[in-house]
Amino acid sequence: MGVEDLGGLLNSLEEGKLRKVKGMSVGIIGSGPAGLAAAHDLALMGFSVVVYEMEPVAAGMLYLGVPAYRLPREIIDAEVGVIKALGVQIRTRCAVGQDVSLNELRERHDAVIIAVGLKKSRRVPIPGNDAEGVHGGVEFLRSVALKEPHLIGKKVVVIGGGNVAYDVARTALRRQQMDILGTLRREEKGVEAVLCCLETREQMLADEIEILEGEAEGIKRVNGYGPQEILTENGKVKGVLFYKVTSIFDENNRFNPKFDPRDKLIIETDTVLMAIGQRADLSFIDPVKHGVKINERGVIVSDPETQETTAKGVFLAGDLAHGPKLMIDAIASGKKVARSIYQKLTGEKLDFKTLELHIPIAGYGREMGYEKLKRQALEVVPIEQRIYKADLLIEKGFSCSQARLESSRCLDCGVNTIFDGNRCILCGACADICPELCLKLVPASGLEGDKSFEDLTGLVKAQKRSDELTAIIKDEERCIRCALCAMRCPADAITMEQFTFEECLT
Repeated sequence: MGVEDLGGLLNSLEEGKLRKVKGMSVGIIGSGPAGLAAAHDLALMGFSVVVYEMEPVAAGMLYLGVPAYRLPREIIDAEVGVIKALGVQIRTRCAVGQDVSLNELRERHDAVIIAVGLKKSRRVPIPGNDAEGVHGGVEFLRSVALKEPHLIGKKVVVIGGGNVAYDVARTALRRQQMDILGTLRREEKGVEAVLCCLETREQMLADEIEILEGEAEGIKRVNGYGPQEILTENGKVKGVLFYKVTSIFDENNRFNPKFDPRDKLIIETDTVLMAIGQRADLSFIDPVKHGVKINERGVIVSDPETQETTAKGVFLAGDLAHGPKLMIDAIASGKKVARSIYQKLTGEKLDFKTLELHIPIAGYGREMGYEKLKRQALEVVPIEQRIYKADLLIEKGFSCSQARLESSRCLDCGVNTIFDGNRCILCGACADICPELCLKLVPASGLEGDKSFEDLTGLVKAQKRSDELTAIIKDEERCIRCALCAMRCPADAITMEQFTFEECLT
């Protein structure tokens, strides 16, 4: 399966098609999205699951990397609570390699999942990157999330141009503002947060909303310059030297930035936060002792299908399995490895089939002008309030009436127009009334298709003359599901039907 739907697993359990495991346990190293997703499904399968987390809180980068102004902590706590209610044990402040070894976990459990994620910041390899005042962006976000003392000054330079870089810069600005008790404007205290990246404004990897909100909050931006040296004085940061970027990728499209030393820029600062990428801390793994092969790039070798490593019974999940991706990819990876472990330990293969169905919708219709409604701007907390509190949720959300209006903009892509060729009289009324001009009647002789299309036209040709064959072509991307074609059809040959599917064990 790809990104599996949990409904198929739950239905299979309820129907008794999936044999629940008894007397087997799985240890999971790391309680991030991948680890928790694996724990959730393994618990449903009957496994005894123990999650080992080195931090004092569960949820990994959800809690320690995503700022509270984006993701409220009570939501995370509630989700973790659901997984605990399934019987999953989460042991925090338990560092594998210190409090317990990997081999001990392998002896203790029938299978082990390594899902530690990428929790360490990469640093630009330039002179001075180890000076006092230079910190990793991810480590800074962790300190703020755990309410630990932060060591940043009044002038911060953030190196990086992605979403994490903006998380770091915006969080740094909030911490600075909190230090002056919110009594004076930031300009009067000289508080600054400057974000510097190799990319131009158009090339930046950060989401547009991050860039715009960062600018509104006072984040200054320097595009097209790359750091060359951290300038120091008595071992402490006093500035950063940048050169103008002439190119980021080489002729083979590999990352290989080039600079013009004649065009230089020096930014004075007392704090530098690196947010150019992340890496995993695999110091708890000894390739020889544990049998876990790590390649020359520092990546754990695993089977891409089962996610099992070269060490028997040791699996990967999340970023370690597929590299840095989205949170939903980590969750899918956790669910995938849960099924791999079930198959390996029980010897029973989990084969799913998808049942698809179209259900006619009686009286389907849309309100007038729904396709012209503009997206509503989400109400946010005023800047002068939010920058003085690190955990104040920025987005207020919609009221009930706003939510109803916004949801009415949905084009219902799960609803399809179904044509009954036996009823169609080729009047062309559907094409005439379509407001998006996405329907067209054409001679079948001018169309090409796969074998199923050729078999269908061949069957019809055996019954009618080929020059009498007509096809209705529909552009699904332009269709707005207005149902005017179905209402206009004099032969009732068009129906509006809801597509649905269910995954279940075979």
